[in-house]
Amino acid sequence: MSRTTVAEASSATARTAPMAATVTTVSVMGVLVVGQMYVTIPLMPELARAWGVPTQSAALSTTAFAFAHAAGSLISGPLSTRFGRRTVMVANVLAMAVVTALLPLAGGLATGVALRAAQGLFAGSFIPMSYAYLHARIAPHRVAPALTVVSACMGATVVVGQVEAQLVAQLAGWVWVFWATVPLLLAGAAVSWRVLLPEPRQPRTTAGRRPGPSDLRAALAPGLIPLYLVILVAAGSLTAVYTGVQLYGPDDVAGGGALLALRASALPALLGAVLLAPALARVPAPRRAAGALAVTVAALLAAALGGDGAVALGAALFAFMAGFATLGPALIQSVGARAATAQTTAIALYGFTLNVGAGAGAQLAAVFSRFTALALFLALALALAAAVVRYGARET
Repeated sequence: MSRTTVAEASSATARTAPMAATVTTVSVMGVLVVGQMYVTIPLMPELARAWGVPTQSAALSTTAFAFAHAAGSLISGPLSTRFGRRTVMVANVLAMAVVTALLPLAGGLATGVALRAAQGLFAGSFIPMSYAYLHARIAPHRVAPALTVVSACMGATVVVGQVEAQLVAQLAGWVWVFWATVPLLLAGAAVSWRVLLPEPRQPRTTAGRRPGPSDLRAALAPGLIPLYLVILVAAGSLTAVYTGVQLYGPDDVAGGGALLALRASALPALLGAVLLAPALARVPAPRRAAGALAVTVAALLAAALGGDGAVALGAALFAFMAGFATLGPALIQSVGARAATAQTTAIALYGFTLNVGAGAGAQLAAVFSRFTALALFLALALALAAAVVRYGARET
């Protein structure tokens, strides 16, 4: 490599990304890419009919995406070290567009689940790479609010994905939930390539530092493992709640319009979390996480005790999503701060546990026969997670 090339590479690495354009691009693409995990929740009856299986079996489409997404999170770190974060993110979005176009053509459960797994695998790089990119490229004093906004938008995908899927399915048919996404993914890949800053390709002989065993040891430090467990429980609870609403929701929201309104009831809470991001970022991350978990516990208890009333459930989902949208940014900021030089590896592990939890949550909901029992179980799990966060905050 010539001296000029080295200088250009160093300059590219040192450049600070523009805050507004970067956060907007990553947030919109995150909603589009990660939202695909949740679009199959309201489509479970349609997928079950198309694939000739019971409705509960269609939940495997969400689980397959989430588990493959978890694997994609892990392998994205080494790939980004070799080719750069921008290249990995954009290439995976393009590959995801191809698989998404094929999904409506699946003729059975096995093919559909396999395609959903491929879709999740290619989507898997987006969360850890976007967080790592923000840590590396945004000015240090702006990292916390940037992470808060992006993470809140990522959390919104569980609602936005479901609402978008139900609306499109009602207007044009379920196949267009996937086919209409393809041009958006292609356009988003082009915009991302334009906005995100490049990184020099690092050959295997490079003298630069690459993640190794020491990074993995640092990412598995005792102070980080509880945070991974907390996001595992929280992400599983999130998917389980909305899968449970689809399977065992109140009788008076069985219709499409009422169920859509119930899902959309959480959107104001997510918008509020984004708007309050700069103020929330001033609160220490452990305190934010513990408070957010307390809100989710209270919301699930209210959902369990509220009976079958749609209004009570809608209010509970509003509070639950407000807590979850605050929890995500607090946890990812804590992971990034505690991981030090092993941030990329730690964030990849964070993404892995998040998606394992999301996949398990879709199956957990099918274990229960009533939403009340599911909500009480999840409230207990989240209460234990809150205790873990509070204990960890005292230890650090």
